[in-house]
Amino acid sequence: MPRPALAAEPVRTWIVGATVLSPERGDEGQRLNVLIEGERIAAVTPTLPADAARTAQIVEAGGQVLIPGLIDSHVHLASVPGFNPVMAFTHPLITRDYRAQMPRSFLRYGYTTLVDLVPTSRDVLDDFMAAPAHPDLLHCGALPLWGGYPSHYAPWLLRGWVFPNAVAPSEPGSKRSPQAAVARAQAEGARCVKTFFERGFGPDRNLPVPDAALFGQIVQAARAAGMPVLLHASSVEAQRFGVAGGADILVHGLWNWQPDGASGTLPAPARELLDQIAERRIGFMPTLQVLGGLSLLFEPGYLDRPELRRVLPASLLEWLRSPAGQWFKNELAGGQPDAVMRGRFDAALRRGAEATRYLAQPARGARFLFGSDTPSGPTPGNLPGLNGYLEMQRLAAAGLSLRQIFEAATLHNAQAFGLAAQVGSIEVGKRANLLLLASSPLLSVQAYDQIQSVWIGGRRLAPSSLEAQP
Repeated sequence: MPRPALAAEPVRTWIVGATVLSPERGDEGQRLNVLIEGERIAAVTPTLPADAARTAQIVEAGGQVLIPGLIDSHVHLASVPGFNPVMAFTHPLITRDYRAQMPRSFLRYGYTTLVDLVPTSRDVLDDFMAAPAHPDLLHCGALPLWGGYPSHYAPWLLRGWVFPNAVAPSEPGSKRSPQAAVARAQAEGARCVKTFFERGFGPDRNLPVPDAALFGQIVQAARAAGMPVLLHASSVEAQRFGVAGGADILVHGLWNWQPDGASGTLPAPARELLDQIAERRIGFMPTLQVLGGLSLLFEPGYLDRPELRRVLPASLLEWLRSPAGQWFKNELAGGQPDAVMRGRFDAALRRGAEATRYLAQPARGARFLFGSDTPSGPTPGNLPGLNGYLEMQRLAAAGLSLRQIFEAATLHNAQAFGLAAQVGSIEVGKRANLLLLASSPLLSVQAYDQIQSVWIGGRRLAPSSLEAQP
């Protein structure tokens, strides 16, 4: 049964007596009162006006912590966890159920702003924004190399439809030129561009990658359009290419150390590269839960975890538990035991965590950005909202301080994507995307799983109302 439309919040609301934790202050939080008028923050003050109760609704928040809504700058809304595109087409009711729940699942875990980095369906974005309750959404223009990752997944006849902004070495002015692709992406409302340096994995290990000249044209065209350039890169080779070419943000952690993959400690070439990333203030998005999510597929009882029922509709969860729903796990394993597969992914995760730990040392001053890569592929190991919380746990275990995680998921993301005037901190005039937590996220990462209220554009939502129905 569809849920009724949510009632509009009163025009004025005072959140009274909260410990306000806003990243630009750099403190542990201050006991303040916050006024919401419509969709905006109208006041942040230590004193409450005498007529507050007569002119506004009062939300008593004593003993709780108010923070800005979280920003996940790496999602893929068109993907259905556990489905390939053909399955999404042949199971329309399950796909419908998932996409109806997806916006609520992100909100349930406090993600009030999302960035879709590879929007392969305009209809999915439009439907997401038409949902009764949904995070704010922006998107990148995806500029893969024609025939390279990830455009190689699309059949040749459909490739231009799925990836309309794919690029190829050509004369300026042609349809596949970086200049034309960036212009199309900007016309479609993209706030950033993303391209890829990925030689592949599994059966596809020799994919073409852009050369320095083509990447330079992408960067130049994006700079002229005022759009940051993101590079999918998870290897020393790929991230070195991005640093040399002027990428603004490196999407993924450094978990491929080839040719030093067997090294037990972070090799010197990787350390030197990470030093350059920190010195140049290039945005770094570790996405460790990509690997953690793949490892989860081989963990007994994963699909029985109670938190999965918060974020997935019953129809999809039931299908994932069926023999047909094991297809991706079986494809990855190729007959190998679960323990062997967990070991493979955990080894890559260890490398990614070690590189992240090196970069997280305070003296380096690295610029971390928060992104969950939800879902990273046709995998049920990366689920909306929950995947972000698991990523935070991974980051904390890898050595990021709780303040680094908090700043990465709020103000740093807002600054990186041109949103700092609107979101990312609790300041007058900004959009009222807020979270009320039972405890401070500077004391424990578990605070992000203790959300008491979510405000999206000034409208208050109870976390329980955002969970999937049985």
